[in-house]
Order: sequence, then structure tokens, then C-alpha cells
Amino acid sequence: MAAQVNRTSWAPEKDAFDVTSLPTATGVGAALTSSPHKRSAGGLGELWADKRERIRHSSPYGNLPGWGLKPIIIKAGDNCRQELLALQLVRTFAEIYRTAGVRCWIRDFDILTTNTHSALIEAVTDAPSVHALKSRSQRGTTLREHFERKFGVGTPEFRKAQNNFVESLAGYSILTYLLQVKDRHNGNILLHDDGHLIHIDFNFMLSTSPGGINFESSPFKLTKEYLEVMDSDVEGSRSDAFDAYKALCIQGYLAVREHAERIVLLVEMMGASGCPCFNAGPKVIKQLRRRFNLALSEEQCVETVLGMISDSIDAWSTRQYDFYQRILNGIL
Repeated sequence: MAAQVNRTSWAPEKDAFDVTSLPTATGVGAALTSSPHKRSAGGLGELWADKRERIRHSSPYGNLPGWGLKPIIIKAGDNCRQELLALQLVRTFAEIYRTAGVRCWIRDFDILTTNTHSALIEAVTDAPSVHALKSRSQRGTTLREHFERKFGVGTPEFRKAQNNFVESLAGYSILTYLLQVKDRHNGNILLHDDGHLIHIDFNFMLSTSPGGINFESSPFKLTKEYLEVMDSDVEGSRSDAFDAYKALCIQGYLAVREHAERIVLLVEMMGASGCPCFNAGPKVIKQLRRRFNLALSEEQCVETVLGMISDSIDAWSTRQYDFYQRILNGIL
């Protein structure tokens, strides 16, 4: 049975978990690598800002005012129109969060489709996948241990990174639930150098899932490791960070809900595109609209979101899907 979330006093006091005024980390993790370059999260590469400056200084055109450098990946083989739709929706969610003043965070990035099955997509820099972090760490290393090793235990830098983690986890929890984004294994979830989680690869959304089986049946991914980063556990024990996460999920859901028809229209316009996410036919739009719970009061929506959090805590289907990916594809 899923752990129950305390439904009392869901909104923390103003600025109860706002650490934006804390000092910025300086040199955190510098001793973890002997590279001559500063390293990104987990020591897996040179920071993008450093690389950009290094290339600019070595370029004969680096002094020109229009000089720039854009990291991209080339994607081919999948239906890239669906990826374009997904990233348009990601950008819409990010805009809604910002406009509403909600501290939910998601990363939007650019995409240029060259045809149905190929595209140029902006690469997310300074953000290795959770799988990459784990594969280069001592076996069994948890996300909490990674945060403590990188930012220190109980330091202002740790609190800042934890805050970033909470804000991004809440932002993506609402997005992945409403859009039913699947295949959320640790190869498709990145961890930025500053603690933000970032989701990539939207091949399965709205009505599709790997193998055609909706195995990831929990509302969103909320694993034991995520809870540990938020000073909680699989029982959903209260903590400042976890309370902030719950509050942000509620605030984010209510903010996006006010723009339900805008989001539904964006999806509906692509209904005849032939994208795999529309294979289920008209019920795709019907189910999307239903997830906004437009007939419920705001108070009922609060209860609904808290219920989704309870159902997602260390969910069996999430654990089993991660186990399947680990055994079949070696994704940690």
C-alpha cells in the first residue's frame, strides 16, 4: 500500500524553503578531479562556459561580435515531429510557471526538425544522466550521497542544490503526469551541475509507452532516492524539503490547470500528424482534458494532487521498470 501524505497545512510559510539568498558555491567539488578544466556534475566533463570560452579564444573569429557556439545533437530514426510537439509543450509549461510566479522549474530547449524522422536538438550541457553518474561512482552510490559528496553535508551549497532539485522535481512531476510521459528510466533523466533534474527524450507520451504496455502506472516518478534527497523516506515523512515539494506540485498543477484549454489546443492541432502519441485516436484529447479535473474545485484539486503524490511514493511499478531497464539495458 502506498504511503500516505500528510494533508494538513500543505502550503509552507512564505519563503520557508527559499534559499535564493544563500551564498553561491565556490570551488565545490574541486578536489574530486585532477583535470586541468573545471568539471561538470559528477566530474564527467568540462563545464560548458569554460569550453565555450576556450574555443572562442582559439578561434580566429572569436573576437567578432556575432560569434557564438551552440551545442546540438542530431536525432534520427524516431518521429521527430512528436519531439517538436513535446518541446513546445515543455516551453509552454515553463512559461506558465514563470508567469504565475510559481517556483516550479523545467528546462526548455530548442529543436529544428529537418524532416519527419530527423532533427537538430539543443544539447543540455553540464548535465550528465543519472545513469552516467551512477556508472562512474562506487557501486550502490545514491543520489543523496552524490549531493553530499559534491556539495557537502548541511552546507549552504547543499541547501541551494537541494532547493533546485525540489523545484525541478515538482515542475516535471506535473508535466509528466499531465502529458503522460513514459520511459522515465535514469538514462532519460539528467542531473545538472546545480542540482536541477532535467527530463529528455519524449518518444512515449499521451497514449504510448514502451512495448505498448503501460507499465509505469504511477502518476509520476518519485523514488526512494528522490525522497532521500528531500530529507524524507518511503513513508513520506515530513521535512521542509518534502513539504516544499508538495506545495510546489499543488501550485504548479493549479497554475497549469488555468491554461488547460491552451495546452489541449496545442496537442489537438497535431492530432492528424500521424505522430505515434495519437495512435489511440480521439480519446487522447479526452483523457488529456480529464487529467486537468476542470469540474473540481480548487480544494478538491489540492486533495487530488496530494493523492497523486501518495500513489507515486516508491511506487512498485516505478521500481520494477527501473529494475527491468537495469537488467535488460544496463541502465543504473
